[in-house]
Amino acid sequence: MSEERTNLVTGLVVGGLIGVGVGIGLGFLFAPRPGRETRELVRKRASEVGGRVLERAHEATERVRSATLEAAEKAREAVGDLAQRGREALKEGVERVRGAYQLGVEAAQEKREEMLERLEELEEGGR
Repeated sequence: MSEERTNLVTGLVVGGLIGVGVGIGLGFLFAPRPGRETRELVRKRASEVGGRVLERAHEATERVRSATLEAAEKAREAVGDLAQRGREALKEGVERVRGAYQLGVEAAQEKREEMLERLEELEEGGR
């Protein structure tokens, strides 16, 4: 997981917890119920909100993990495609070099034969 995404998830969790704390404090200040009842209600709501915050954090973490796995798979595919194209280009290059080599061998043989014929002609003319 990238540092940026980790910071995002951490920020969401911390922000949620701060919101819960502020909500509890405001609940105590403006509660029309008796203290015990208010505390129980605040505890229950804080627990619910805390659960939702954790659930959202897990969901965000899972989305980040899924996106990371998807990006990694796409990267693997791209590398595989690039490697395959590289192999094909190398194979084509080797075939071109072999073809050029063969043409060079043939041209050298032709030149050799021409030179041998010319040498024979010169030897026959000099006799």
